Amino acid sequence: MPSSRTVPAVVVAGALSAVLWVVTGRLADWLSGAAHTLPGSLVRTLLPHPTGPVAGGEPVSGSTLLAAALAGALVALGTHVALRRLPSGTGRWATFLAVWFSTVAASALAATAVWFAGVTLPWRADTITELVATALGGWWGLVNGLLVGLAVVVTRALLDRRDDPAGTRHTRGPRTVRAWPAALVAGAATAVLWAAAGIGRTTLPGSADPQSPWGVARDVVLLPSARLAVDRDALLADPVHLALPLAVGLTVALLTALAARRLPPVEGTGALLLATWCACVLGAALAAAVPVVVSTLDAGGALPDVGRTLPVLQAGLAWGLVCGVLVAPLAVVVHRAAGTVRHDDGEVEEPWPAPTAADDTREPAPTEEPPTDEPAPAAADAPRDDAPREDARERTEVPANA
Repeated sequence: MPSSRTVPAVVVAGALSAVLWVVTGRLADWLSGAAHTLPGSLVRTLLPHPTGPVAGGEPVSGSTLLAAALAGALVALGTHVALRRLPSGTGRWATFLAVWFSTVAASALAATAVWFAGVTLPWRADTITELVATALGGWWGLVNGLLVGLAVVVTRALLDRRDDPAGTRHTRGPRTVRAWPAALVAGAATAVLWAAAGIGRTTLPGSADPQSPWGVARDVVLLPSARLAVDRDALLADPVHLALPLAVGLTVALLTALAARRLPPVEGTGALLLATWCACVLGAALAAAVPVVVSTLDAGGALPDVGRTLPVLQAGLAWGLVCGVLVAPLAVVVHRAAGTVRHDDGEVEEPWPAPTAADDTREPAPTEEPPTDEPAPAAADAPRDDAPREDARERTEVPANA
């Protein structure tokens, strides 16, 4: 159960996600009929519909409310996992990224539940492909998770109790772990996985026939965002792909370093796990959009078309979801094994705890003994100092010589 510290943030995250799910869906439905005013691709990018385009003017259905409730519950669960043991005043970047990723995962799972409810049996081969593509979605969460994460961080900052004079375990300055080992491991692992996925796309069976089962599995699991040409001529023709592993690794390393900057070694495990996962999603989406932007600039254009960039961003997001399954636990293990360091800033004083019995070292005041009715011992019974002792006589008596 959430504690009193985490209940407000958990409630804000879940309620805001559910409200945004319904509101953004209605706005997207309403703006879909105003295509002459706003381009449809721009509406889908900045105001994505959580469950796909729907004709404007339709009433809110029960499935929409159930999907909104499911998305809100999943975001609240992710927020609780991130804040369950996190001390007050620490891990704001980790909290922000963790809640952001919770929104992405919740949108993908809720959209998958809505899609699954409308599918009839028996399934076909393309049905499984649609299922995997829907489960690896989450563009709605990537756009709206920014607002949910900011709301949780602000709520937690307003309810911060670091100035509590009671000295609870949540207000004491915790030990923190060096952030650079986890950041380096997360960045290097992501870069290696990006390059391996790009090479594997061209070497696995079925690369010549995209419609074959191997070709479909390759495009779904390895995804077209992680492209890395193997042919020398292709690399010389498009050398930007060589820089993509470095770009995605650097992005993930920087975000992981921000998340792990002041996290405690054990209490920040849940927040760091989700934050590193979010770093993989953001880094992959950014790296996937780089080739599109570069090719547009080379062709003389100012900015790429939204309709062309959005599918690539969604593919990068899906690749980050798959990559984070391996990278995030690895970063957590390295973070817990790294050495701890204390931040002695001199500005925050340690809270004074209440004195305990073990800390009280003062001598007790002398107390008078209560009077008793027993008589004092007689003088004859007391030993005298001038009385000869038996052991002394034995030592002084020496037997005479015969």
